[in-house]
Order: sequence, then structure tokens, then C-alpha cells
Amino acid sequence: MNSCSTCFKDTIVKCNTELLVYAQLSPLTSYTWIITDKFDNEYTGELITDADGFWSIPVDELPPGLLTEFSGVFKLQVIDSGCKPIKFKVAGEYDCIQFEVKGGTREKNNLGCNFDCISTGGTETGIFPFSNVSSLTIDWTSQLNDRFGNNLVVHVYHQISPGIFQVVDVTIQHNTDYGGNLTSIFIDNAGPATGYVLIS
Repeated sequence: MNSCSTCFKDTIVKCNTELLVYAQLSPLTSYTWIITDKFDNEYTGELITDADGFWSIPVDELPPGLLTEFSGVFKLQVIDSGCKPIKFKVAGEYDCIQFEVKGGTREKNNLGCNFDCISTGGTETGIFPFSNVSSLTIDWTSQLNDRFGNNLVVHVYHQISPGIFQVVDVTIQHNTDYGGNLTSIFIDNAGPATGYVLIS
């Protein structure tokens, strides 16, 4: 019997005190989280969601030095009382988050999407919606550069049914000037599509 696991993909950059997870579960409820590293080592702990269903993992509950840019890809899951991974909402519905740690001085200690505060200014994750277009260009302004720099993680999601979005593998082109500074991001949807671009 095949099991189907769908992971939301994201990154963090610097995480000193807590890992904020904007993956929505039932509000004010206890769960168990599991982080699996590239060697299949598992680290676990308990969580209680807040009033919005979001949660966090204190860094001091993980081994010192685990979350570094050299650690590879991690998988984060939440399990129920029957030790089965449960689904949660991060833009769509997933049963795990796959993440890695990037180097640099930027601070980003959150995974997922906090839809209460996401906009095109002032947050660490940005959503750029589009509707029924074959391609789109996001002009990289100085304000966006101040927030994200040139080292970006870009995911494109297409609507596959009303209210359900799925990450897709499409052509994403980063356009730069002669100095290597990002000027725009071009996305080819390979046909008319509705969805959003998630940038972090």
C-alpha cells in the first residue's frame, strides 16, 4: 500500500530562540511534533497551538547546532495520539514541511504562511497572487530588495480546484543588472493559470 506524503517547502535563515510555524491546526490543542534530519535522526516534543491554530518550537528543545546552513534538508511533521502524521493548512493542505537553513545575516525564523500579516511590504514572506495568466513578471523594487535581498526562495502555486492550491514546477527566471542585482522575476505558467507566487 502506497502512502502519499505532500510536503510544503520553505527555508529559515537564522533561528536563535524559537521556530515559528504558521501551519494551521485546531486552536488551543496539544500535539506532538517530529523533526527528521538528513540522517533520519528524529527529534520530538510537545506543542500547544495558539488561538489561531499556529505554534512554535523552542530552539532549546533541539540539540545545540542542529539548525545550521550545513545541516541539509529537514522534515517537520505533527502526529496525533495514534502516532499518525496529521494534515495541516499552509496555503493548501499538507502533512509535513520540508525545510533547510540558509546562511547569511538575514533573520527568518518562521515556516509557512501567516495570512493575517502577509502583504507586499513589511513581512518576511510575500504572496503575489495572479489570475488566469500564462506568465507574469514581478518587478524587484528597492523595497522588496530590502526585505528579501537577492537570495530568494520562490514557489509557484496553481489552483487545482476551488480553494485548493498545489506547488508546481514551472520556469522561473531571475533577471539581474550588470552588477548582479535582481531587477525582476519572470514566471512562465505554461498556459493560463490562477494562483500565487510565494517568496521568502
